[in-house]
Amino acid sequence: MLKGNGPITINSEMMELFTITTSHGMVGLPLKSLYADKVYIVDSLEKFWNIHKIIKEKPCCFVYSYEKLDNEDLKKIKALEINYI
Repeated sequence: MLKGNGPITINSEMMELFTITTSHGMVGLPLKSLYADKVYIVDSLEKFWNIHKIIKEKPCCFVYSYEKLDNEDLKKIKALEINYI
């Protein structure tokens, strides 16, 4: 699941996360590729729903997965900065 603000490219499609997050709360897609300036990988669903209240920097993309992201998944994420919270 993804939410946040700013532009990203997910699975070769450009998206504006702010619009999606404001309208729908998040977007869920299978991960083939993700390009963003700053990515935060969030470790719990509860934290994911409220992370935008804690981290307000822009642009950033918050990522949550029900299953732990393995090394192959992490290779699909390209960003200037990746943080784990």
